[in-house]
Amino acid sequence: MVLGSLFTQPSLSLTLSEDMVFVHPSQFEPDLLLPSTGRDPLIFGTALLSLPSAKAVNKIRVVFEGLCDASGGSGQPYESSTTLHKELEIDLKGEIIEAGDHAFNFSFIVPSNTAPYQRCNYGRTRHSVKATASFAGAFTPSVSSPPIAVYVVASPQAAGEVPLPADISIQHFSEDLGPVGIGFASPHLTVASLVNVRVTMLGAPSPVQILSIDSFVTQQYEIQYTNGKVHHPKAKRYILRKISSTDSTPSPSLCVPICTGSCNGGQPTSQELPLAPASSPSSTDCCPPRPDLPSCDSNPLAALDAEQGFHYSRTMRVPTDDHVRPTTLEGTKARIRVSHKLSVEVRYRLAGAEQDKILFIGKDMVIGSCCALADSLLLPSYSACAPKTIQRPLHMRCYCSTSLKEMVDRDGLALQRAGEIQEPNSFRLLGADAGSKSPGFTDTGTPTLRGSPRYEMEELEEY
Repeated sequence: MVLGSLFTQPSLSLTLSEDMVFVHPSQFEPDLLLPSTGRDPLIFGTALLSLPSAKAVNKIRVVFEGLCDASGGSGQPYESSTTLHKELEIDLKGEIIEAGDHAFNFSFIVPSNTAPYQRCNYGRTRHSVKATASFAGAFTPSVSSPPIAVYVVASPQAAGEVPLPADISIQHFSEDLGPVGIGFASPHLTVASLVNVRVTMLGAPSPVQILSIDSFVTQQYEIQYTNGKVHHPKAKRYILRKISSTDSTPSPSLCVPICTGSCNGGQPTSQELPLAPASSPSSTDCCPPRPDLPSCDSNPLAALDAEQGFHYSRTMRVPTDDHVRPTTLEGTKARIRVSHKLSVEVRYRLAGAEQDKILFIGKDMVIGSCCALADSLLLPSYSACAPKTIQRPLHMRCYCSTSLKEMVDRDGLALQRAGEIQEPNSFRLLGADAGSKSPGFTDTGTPTLRGSPRYEMEELEEY
């Protein structure tokens, strides 16, 4: 047993309390903040050093880093840059630490202007936390933990709030169609959400034939290089798919089950929010996400006489995150920025004319991340046995096309791993990053809990 421990190398593992962090840029934050709260969230973690035998440890270092790979496309340079770098270090000065497991707790401030997670054809932005332990002497090399991914999501709402309903109206006057009103309404204008598109015409001055009405979301990327150069690739339009709302009620979101009141014959059994099921949404009885039923308009839509009014209303679906990425909020230090414009295209033909005409009306919109949905933040029900496999890799983190079972499989492994960690022989506080001080920190740089004077070791262990 003693001989085996001599040939066993030390190991270092890292565990985070959560791997998804929501930031709120200052432009969207209220001017007045409570003294006990801050707009900068915290991430907590533990570095677990396992020693097969007593070792002289020099330093324990934890790095929280954000990297961005960006390219404007064909003919444009490719660049890799660091968007965020924070370090915490404890100098043990060669202290002899006995064999066993030793936990070092730490916390980092995540600035609200941190570049959010991004993946697209023009690059990616990702964050990770990694720990390294160095030892005294030349015979024991340094050990490092595998990097743990951290997904930073920017939300236009205040902390703890879900995306607000959207109801936007646009008025326009056309010489051919007269006064035209455009309306967009959505319970939450996010990626993969539902949008009701309305077009109202008070009356054209002459007879006109309405051929088709379609809605698009135009996505524009902006690539910012470290030398100050800015490149705008060609914008791309994505059509909003028209779905049927008569045969069945479309799901509010394609990512997680949201109760629509139809789980009990149209009569909800309670006014409270339903618990998130522990199984796949496809097998749950409470309003599981259903595939959209495509629907087409008649062609032509209508033949209008002079001064005849017309109203059009359709339910449409915003594309998933594989096509439409969340809008980049002002105030974030993102090098890959995304902006959106929601528009309506009306194709028509005047009486006696041989060619079609197009009326195109649009407005800039903020399309939020689907991760900010309230239902995607609910904890799943506990099960008797923890899942042992992960069906989806961590880099596919958006909830647009993720079932609840896949979320449980993914996060359940971390819970299982945390539950299997034996009681460490010792606990130490590695430190709290105070490089970017927020209102939630005292003047001494010590993090504070709401209702607690300061973090004590016991509180951090229970977290």
